[in-house]
Amino acid sequence: MKKKTPLALWLIGFILLSLYINLIPRFFDAGNVPLWFAYWAGFFVLAFMVSRFLLQLQGLKQLGMARHKGWLLHLGIGFLVGFLVYALKYLAFYELGKFEVAGLMEPGFILPMLGQALLAMFFSSILNDITIRGYWFAYFKRRQLLAWYVFAATILYTLDDFWNEGLDPLNFVFSAILGAAFAYTVLKTGAIWISLGLHWGGNMMYRVMYGFDGNGVWQLENVQEGPLYDYISLGVTVLMLPAVYFILKSSEKHAPTPELRVEEGQVV
Repeated sequence: MKKKTPLALWLIGFILLSLYINLIPRFFDAGNVPLWFAYWAGFFVLAFMVSRFLLQLQGLKQLGMARHKGWLLHLGIGFLVGFLVYALKYLAFYELGKFEVAGLMEPGFILPMLGQALLAMFFSSILNDITIRGYWFAYFKRRQLLAWYVFAATILYTLDDFWNEGLDPLNFVFSAILGAAFAYTVLKTGAIWISLGLHWGGNMMYRVMYGFDGNGVWQLENVQEGPLYDYISLGVTVLMLPAVYFILKSSEKHAPTPELRVEEGQVV
C-alpha cells in the first residue's frame, strides 16, 4: 500500500485552488472574455498538477470527475432540479409581491445574455464543485472517513461563500442547505455530476431573473426587500434536499458508479 499523502499537503493544495478561484478574477475586467477563458483553463491545469504531483493521484478524474455510466444524465437531471427549484422560489417571490413584471427584454439582449450565462455559470459551478466537493471526497474516501464527508463539505462550502457574501447569517443557512444537497449527491454517486448540475441550474435561473447587471429576461419593477423573502428563499431551497434524495433512490439501479479504492492513486 502506498504511503498516504499527509493532511498538510491536502490543505496546501486546497488553499492553492481556493485562492486561484477567488483572487485571480479580481485582477482583470469582468468583460474581458479571453482572460476568462485563460482563467478557466488555468484552473484545470493547476488542479491536475495539484492532483498528480502534490497528492500523487491520477488527475482530475480522482477529484470527482470520473465519467461513470450515466454521468451526462446525472448532469442533466441535476441541472433540471436546480433550475426548477430556483424557478419555484422566484415564482413565490412574484406571487408574494417582491417584484412586478413590466414585460420582456428585447431578444437582442436576452439571447447573448443567456448564452453568456450558460457558459459562465457552468465554469463558476464546476470550479467550486471540484475544489470543495470532489477534492475532499477523494480525501475522506481514502481516509475511510466518509461518515464525516457531507458535514465537512457543507461547512467548507458555507465558509467559502464568505468571499462573495461576507458575514451574513441568513446566507450562511442558505449556503448550508445547498452545500448539504450538493455534498450528498457526491457521497452517493462518487462524482460531482449531479452536484454540478444542481449548482449550474440554480445559478442559471438566477441569471435568467437578474442577468449580470440586474437585468434578466424580464423587466422587473418595484423590487421589494424584507425578511419575508429571505425566509421564503430558505423554505423553497430546502426542497432541494428531498428532491435529490428521491432522485438518487430511484436512479440507483440504473446508474452504477465508480468505486474509489482506499489505496491512493487507485480507481476502479
